[in-house]
Amino acid sequence: MDFKVFIAHLPASYLLGKAGAKLNKIDAAAIVLWTSIGGVLPDIDMFYFYLIDSQSTHHRSYITHWPVTWVIVIITSLLLIRFHRRLSIALLGLGFGSMLHMVLDSIAAPVLWMAPFSQMKIELITIPAVYENYIWSFVLHWTFAFEVIICIVAAVVFWKSRTPQR
Repeated sequence: MDFKVFIAHLPASYLLGKAGAKLNKIDAAAIVLWTSIGGVLPDIDMFYFYLIDSQSTHHRSYITHWPVTWVIVIITSLLLIRFHRRLSIALLGLGFGSMLHMVLDSIAAPVLWMAPFSQMKIELITIPAVYENYIWSFVLHWTFAFEVIICIVAAVVFWKSRTPQR
């Protein structure tokens, strides 16, 4: 069993969306929304993984976990910006949120960065399965603290954005 970013995909992509919104105040809410959705969208393949594939192929082998998929979405969004701004903003948010998902997964899980051209898996850190329940191996590994920090920062940013400014 391999490990991955466990709880920080949505908070991290929310923070990315907030940063992007600072660059484009007109579409700020849409940028935050679509980037946040993009941050969790690659894991939609879990439905297929559990319900159809019977867990026979690891879910990070599916097209939703191929970075090239999201690069194509980003390029498409840039090509559409002059013709359909709303769709372009949505695709851009989905693309960047999903690419952030790939980066976060790569910290402690193998990602096929060159798929479909290569099956080479890239991960920065391998978390050893030292506990019978693999989730404890992950939660008690130092990389989980990184995720907790992302969640805390996102919560503070969210709270401050909802607090009236003086």
